[in-house]
Amino acid sequence: MIKTIYNLGHKYLSEENVSFIQSLTLPIRTSDDATKYAVIVDFSLAEKKVQITPTEIGKSTSFEWLWIGTADGAASPQWFGTVSNVEYLLSQTIPNLLERWNQADPYYSLLQEAQHVFFLDLGATKKADERYRYILNPAYIDGQLTEKEVKKAVNTVAKQFQAFMEKEANVRTKDVLLYTLAIDGKLAVAQPEYEQLVMAEKLSVFEDGKKGICALTNKEDVVTGETTKLKFNYYINDKISFASGLEKKGFVKNLSIGKGAYQALMAGEAYVLRHFNTRFSGLPCYIIPDFLYDVPFEDVPLQKLSEHIHEFIRTVKTVNTAEKLEKEIEDYKEYEEQMDNHISLHFLFYTKAQAALKVNKLLSDVPLAHLRRLRAEMRKVGEMGQRAFGDKKFNLGLEPIYYLIPMHMNKNENVEKRKILQVYETLLTNKPLSYPWIISQFVRLANIHMYANYETYQFSDHKENNDFNLVNAMVRAQLFLKLLQNLDLIKEEKEMKKVDYDLPDAHMAEYMETMNYNAAQSSLFLLGYLIAMIGAKQVSKLNDRAENLGQAHGAKTTHKPILAKINFQGMNKHRLVILSNEVFDKLKQLGIHSLQNEAIHAEHKRLFELALQEKWLSDHESVFYLLSGYGYGTKRILKGVKAHASQSDDKNEEEKY
Repeated sequence: MIKTIYNLGHKYLSEENVSFIQSLTLPIRTSDDATKYAVIVDFSLAEKKVQITPTEIGKSTSFEWLWIGTADGAASPQWFGTVSNVEYLLSQTIPNLLERWNQADPYYSLLQEAQHVFFLDLGATKKADERYRYILNPAYIDGQLTEKEVKKAVNTVAKQFQAFMEKEANVRTKDVLLYTLAIDGKLAVAQPEYEQLVMAEKLSVFEDGKKGICALTNKEDVVTGETTKLKFNYYINDKISFASGLEKKGFVKNLSIGKGAYQALMAGEAYVLRHFNTRFSGLPCYIIPDFLYDVPFEDVPLQKLSEHIHEFIRTVKTVNTAEKLEKEIEDYKEYEEQMDNHISLHFLFYTKAQAALKVNKLLSDVPLAHLRRLRAEMRKVGEMGQRAFGDKKFNLGLEPIYYLIPMHMNKNENVEKRKILQVYETLLTNKPLSYPWIISQFVRLANIHMYANYETYQFSDHKENNDFNLVNAMVRAQLFLKLLQNLDLIKEEKEMKKVDYDLPDAHMAEYMETMNYNAAQSSLFLLGYLIAMIGAKQVSKLNDRAENLGQAHGAKTTHKPILAKINFQGMNKHRLVILSNEVFDKLKQLGIHSLQNEAIHAEHKRLFELALQEKWLSDHESVFYLLSGYGYGTKRILKGVKAHASQSDDKNEEEKY
């Protein structure tokens, strides 16, 4: 992947009129839709005042204020002029800049005077506290020094500064994302010397570099094997046992990177962070395009290609068919074939903890043509679901699929993300998925919804009643399984004999044929459908009874005792025979033993006996296809309710649901 990042950075630096430091600027992350601000902290020597100037954050803020993050290394002195943590500007930024700044430069004297006028020298008894030695005099921000311990003093002054800022500038601290240093109105980051210092810092790994051949350009240059200044870990460089000769300087023999290539790498990484950082529901991901440069893209600049790729990925995540998006795709039709054949994508799923980046999964070389086909199949199966159930569009994009695989959460961290990453790997790289495994996940999903055990899973924000969630989950699970089958991505041992149905309901027969159910699957699907009929009637009776007892003030129940007959841990043939008989008895008991329901039960029995002569389903499969029929039947009932909602006098069981 290092070559891909290099190529991207090289293309960006050669196409765009930006300085090296501008190429390193990072995106400014916002957490909500509220207006966010960047604040100039101006130490006015003329007026002996700290002046606060807020400005709304826009697309160019990062470039204008040269936001490049924090100084490299966990314990490194902080000296960058634009920061996200205001404590740096109030303590260590100016002293650290003075150690680096060229004393002959006019701005040096401004830094020196600002420290003399505005800062207190607390002294430092420990070496670890040296960085906190100087601190803004709180008298300039209507505060006072109440702490003697230097670290606590910095924290206290920062809080006093924030209160001062909120009063003076009328902005909330939580809405301020960046702070930048100015002295007498002159931004530190706008000084030519500042850019030279940043470049020297970023390329300090070449201080002891020697001439060699760069592995990325195959040209002679000053080379290094040190990658600590880079954002991504391309190979192991923190364990000396991996270095050539078992010594630190031996890393250059593992991978030699030239000075020019190093700059392109840093620019490429920052470009990815700015333009290709996305999320698949709860999973952050970098999408890194790989361009082949013999392709004539002169008429489409990198920025435009990046926008198109980003929007295209959004359609695969959400299967969005918005008119505006379709128009954008139409605008690129003349480049579509070239892009499909000459651009592939790398999906880097990661977890970020402080400054560290942990790679959870890297899916490499995914062609745009494959993604286009995947999106088309997602839409096709979604449209099939809409025809079958009619009430709304079924979104089978990568984001909704995230909620079909149950995963434990711990302190907002997905601790079972490997499961959904396995599914994404299947969809993006054509790696087959285990059929028993996916069925077991669907049954576990049903169990969670059945008993509303949402707290420790990724469904903690579910608000609808759990039966509604169960029905929707089982319908979507069926459609997703169909998608996998259509893409030939499921390892499934299944008899593909065509099943002839003797049913009074043509819609149901057509659905099962479309889903390619075998005899056993069809038999249990029909039994599940009858369970849906029984459940609806039970809800109707319970609500009627509550009304008769004058208890209709609260929400109506959706409790269905029949569902307790399904063992979500799995059901063997013996248990299914017992359930089949109980369903037949319940149909009679509840007065819904109509000719149609009797015919459906008879067909269920016929197919059950037929399937017993072949290879039977696993216990988990049995539960899944029962619940598939239940979901289908309940959706049909709900559709009937909506279709006849205006007929308030109709008291049949469908409306009562």
